[in-house]
Amino acid sequence: MKRDTFLFALLFCTVAFAAPTKDELRHNACAATKKCLDVILPGCSEQELSPVEDVKYDGEFCSIFHDLKNRGIDMRSPVTKEMFGHLGSRYRVTYENTGTLPVSGSMMSYLFDHFPFTTVLVNVFQETHYTIHYNSPDHRLFSGNNGGNLFGDFYWALQDSAGVGKGFHDVFYGSGRCKILRWNLHGIAIAILDMYPEGNKTHYKFRAIVFPANAVLNSIMKMGVFRDVVNSKIGEIIHNISESSESYVSGNHTPVDTSTIIRKKYAKELEEFKEVAAGKRNWTLGDAVEQERAEARKHKPVFVTETPMIFKQTKPAGK
Repeated sequence: MKRDTFLFALLFCTVAFAAPTKDELRHNACAATKKCLDVILPGCSEQELSPVEDVKYDGEFCSIFHDLKNRGIDMRSPVTKEMFGHLGSRYRVTYENTGTLPVSGSMMSYLFDHFPFTTVLVNVFQETHYTIHYNSPDHRLFSGNNGGNLFGDFYWALQDSAGVGKGFHDVFYGSGRCKILRWNLHGIAIAILDMYPEGNKTHYKFRAIVFPANAVLNSIMKMGVFRDVVNSKIGEIIHNISESSESYVSGNHTPVDTSTIIRKKYAKELEEFKEVAAGKRNWTLGDAVEQERAEARKHKPVFVTETPMIFKQTKPAGK
């Protein structure tokens, strides 16, 4: 069904160990935003606006800044400044993948709106052990792991593109860690996922930007052999997504209907998902949060009085 979240974590693990300092991040962000967009971020000093050594602020380098600005990213947000700090660094590598999934726009929206439920669906079809849990009431912060050596923490920075296509133009920012052979790897990445629903299919373009710590790693990660390894991993995940989706859409509901965890914990979500999959119900990203808030309001006590209640302390009679 949906394993893009773990794809993010996988790509985060391709980066190096060292991380830039806060001062370096501020300088990177301030300089790149000024040079590329002619915009001064809040709190930037004159010194931080000066170009970073060995960075060439040409069209290729600046394109990502224009892209994010055009998507409507909040230029005043501390998260944006942190993201721009990494994007403005000397070394970065971009991986791209495109394709089509046999899932309608509403189905994709529902899966994106219910990450914990979605991972259970994946596990049922693929016999995997993935988990995702939300870390904030608005579902913008979440964490995931593959049940073994892959972990990630994420922030959903954008959920549309300048108010267009809610849920289909997404920007994620986060950190991941994993263990590969003797190496314990960790790092930061930015993932951009654009989806284009067309009937019962959804076309997608996925980009992940990672940040090697030095020139040697930067060269290695740009090599054809390294790219082939990453692309093969992406292809494997996309194949599993497509295979699971196609199996469910074609009518193979037995693994889901017989799942104990789904019957006990996600019965409501399963019924909703069946309605969406059958085309009986439309779904937009954010509907799940709105439902949760509506339920909370129902159970919150409301006190109504005809006149304001005034509590006044008076002295006892005779004193």
